[in-house]
Amino acid sequence: MKNEDRISKILWGLSFLIVMGLTFLNNCNAQTWTATDMNGTSYDLANYTNKATLVDISAHWCGPCWSWHTGGVMEELYHDFGPDGTDEFMVFFIDGDAGSSVSLLNGASGSQGNWTTGTPYPLIGPNSQGSLVASNYSFPGYPTLFLHCGTGVAPEIQRNEKWTFWNEVLNCTLTSQYQNDDATLLIHHGMKICPSGNEPEVEIYNASAYVNLTSAQIELRDPSGTLMYTQQWQGNLVPAGHTMVTLNYLITTPGTWTAKVVLPNGVTDTRPNGDEENIEVIAPLTNIHTELTVNIITDRYGSETTWSIGDGSVTYMNGGPYNDMSSNGTTTQTPIVGTIPPNTCVTFKIEDSYGDGICCSYGNGGYTVTDALGNIVSQGGTFTTEEEIKFETGNFTVGINEVNYIKLGNNRIFDVLGREWKCEFIDLPKGMYIINNNKIFKTK
Repeated sequence: MKNEDRISKILWGLSFLIVMGLTFLNNCNAQTWTATDMNGTSYDLANYTNKATLVDISAHWCGPCWSWHTGGVMEELYHDFGPDGTDEFMVFFIDGDAGSSVSLLNGASGSQGNWTTGTPYPLIGPNSQGSLVASNYSFPGYPTLFLHCGTGVAPEIQRNEKWTFWNEVLNCTLTSQYQNDDATLLIHHGMKICPSGNEPEVEIYNASAYVNLTSAQIELRDPSGTLMYTQQWQGNLVPAGHTMVTLNYLITTPGTWTAKVVLPNGVTDTRPNGDEENIEVIAPLTNIHTELTVNIITDRYGSETTWSIGDGSVTYMNGGPYNDMSSNGTTTQTPIVGTIPPNTCVTFKIEDSYGDGICCSYGNGGYTVTDALGNIVSQGGTFTTEEEIKFETGNFTVGINEVNYIKLGNNRIFDVLGREWKCEFIDLPKGMYIINNNKIFKTK
């Protein structure tokens, strides 16, 4: 764990207690509240005593709060087990700062970012609603998580990765009333495909509290809703067990596909909530030049960052881990140039071992992947544990390359007579050209 997280929690906790005037510090037995979220919808905690309910108390200015919030763990659990999933889990985000406002939650100056982006559960904060809720809990600092299991005092629980976090939720004995003999199909994210197609992966979760899951069927439908493929799964998942399953079907068409698990243990699912999920299939970039340059700017914790470009069997380029810094900031790493074979579908994958990406709590790090023509293949920096970008190289060769046009960008392009061409997208007459004084191209 990063040491400053602990220190920051203590300092922010002290500032919170000063703001709140210690008025509600010992009000441990009053963890019932009614509050209005930033959209004006009212929520009463008493209406959620039949499910595990997480109360995330954060502050719009808090760096570790932002890292946890953008990490995606709560969003995934809410999606899988919340009202649109198995409906046994609820999440409330609480901006406990008394100065919370709609503009600050939307990323105005003084806030860590836009807290509403990608957040499917209620955000409570503006009009002192967040500080009102926070006053019902005792805690040392931001962020803090309380897990309600029915009535009574909610324990504070630790931030963690998805399934470790969910095991804490399962300690709520009340969840067993939901866990019948059924299965839940979970899809982590969408997928990007190559023209030759890709086999999708899905995740099966055994939502039974008592019976092992030994068989199920998985149905795959295309964007029109047509059943394209059915695959039988067999295994032995203990209660709350989960496993990844590769469907032996090549998806070649972009769009919203759906996957659904049916007939768990050979019987009709008694509680089908969450059995069906969308697979967002996105076509990749194609005809990328074979020569690539990867620029990495690490945050303070460079040792957490690694990356690679490969096709699943061969790694063509890679980098990291890098060195750490003594304080928050960034380090521009030496660019790495490499060559990918022509007509090859590859994946650029960047990972952060701590799970908070390389931007922005400990320095505004980022990455950029460009090809020899100056095209940006991928760029970013705000992610959690990993980010993947799939793309396909074109029929280029190293040395003299044939192209239809060149995107100028930051490049300087000269013909063989030394004349410079300065249009943004250059439809060059047939001939030989030099880019950036060292790469020779031949137009078709």
